Amino acid sequence: MNSKGNILIVEDEFIVANDLRLMLQKAGYAICGIAASVVQARALIEKHSPEWVLLDIILKGDLSGIDLGKELMEKKVPFLYISANTNHRTLEAAKLTQPYGFLVKPFREKDLFVMLDIARYKHQTENVRLQREAAVKADTNCLDAIIGTSPKTKELIEQIKIVAPSDTSVLITGESGTGKEMVAQCIHRLSPRANRPLVVVNCAALPLSLIETELFGHEKGAFTGATQKRTGRFEQADKGTIFLDEIGEMPPDAQVKLLRVLQEKEIERVGGESPVKVDVRIIAATNRQLEKEVAEGRFRLDLYYRLSIFPLELPPLRNRKEDIHALAHHFLRKYATKNNIPVEGISDNAMRELMSYDWPGNIRELEHVIERHVLLSTTHQIERIDMPAALLRETETVQSGKLKTMEEVERDHIINALKAGKGKVSGPGGAAELLSMPAQTLYSRMKKLGIKQTFKG
Repeated sequence: MNSKGNILIVEDEFIVANDLRLMLQKAGYAICGIAASVVQARALIEKHSPEWVLLDIILKGDLSGIDLGKELMEKKVPFLYISANTNHRTLEAAKLTQPYGFLVKPFREKDLFVMLDIARYKHQTENVRLQREAAVKADTNCLDAIIGTSPKTKELIEQIKIVAPSDTSVLITGESGTGKEMVAQCIHRLSPRANRPLVVVNCAALPLSLIETELFGHEKGAFTGATQKRTGRFEQADKGTIFLDEIGEMPPDAQVKLLRVLQEKEIERVGGESPVKVDVRIIAATNRQLEKEVAEGRFRLDLYYRLSIFPLELPPLRNRKEDIHALAHHFLRKYATKNNIPVEGISDNAMRELMSYDWPGNIRELEHVIERHVLLSTTHQIERIDMPAALLRETETVQSGKLKTMEEVERDHIINALKAGKGKVSGPGGAAELLSMPAQTLYSRMKKLGIKQTFKG
């Protein structure tokens, strides 16, 4: 199709129509047809889907150009009127159809092209505005994915609205399953970088030997097997956002390079001799207490300060139990619709069971529990909740008031999950699935807490 647009001429005077065709073709426009009546025009519009219509007001037949103009307005096909009729009443009626211009016959060739250029610019500007409005509406909708009306949830939403439009680094903290990646995605979508890449990196899932080349790339010949240059995640995220999940798992050498990105806005590929400028917003997340990691020498203090300019703490589900009702019904509708299962509600007894559990796996664990019960349901509602016995025993211990340190709680929780999974870490029924976390993250936490994979249930 011609770059200037595909035009339909609707004009019942043959000489005028032919002159228009020759002028437009000479200027580089494509003409998809000439119609002398509304009926002919409808057929050509249906067949060719013109980008523009030049429309006379007085036409052959019972219908006028204004009648067709109303149809074009409804179909959102841009058009201009060309007419010798300058009657006030006619002009007022024509205005109501929202044309992009009105050219009075007779007109000069340059008048036609000036009017077309103005109309095309106006239409293009309007399209950009509509696209931006749609993008803003879609982006704002990302906040709807943060389910709940508790004070903590409302505060989180307000904080996201504040920090998203800026270029500030954000550190999201919270237990596994609290929705850290979803919050990072929402911040990106509400930011000026929304139309650029969001690159997600799970630092815990990257082998220590590959983390630097994965993040910063490498030059050809940098090491054995580096047969070609590789672009790292930071370069892939240029002009966009990089989300570093499980930042607490990043080794010291990579921390130094990350600090350089934050300070100098540049990276150096493995085996490279010169820095590469990057324009990247950094959002990091961790389920660790980074202050403790800093105190124990496992995380750089200067990097921590750089990352935590705007900290966002996601509360565990046990601290926002008033949101469980809304979350449970949200997941119920999601999986009932997805699997075409006619489950419509959750019984009062089942809801009490959901409310009494402490949800160590947080929102992700609740989602998996509801999904499983939707799939197993044989009635119109979920009547009761079945949880793994080992996890229930842990909740009962917490509720009895026998408090432990966070590391003790985490260690016991992982051990109980391993027992419930009969020693399996990954795969169906494994501890990682029960805990609703990536297997690589679980392996990392087991190593950190000195847990060996020796449990058989």
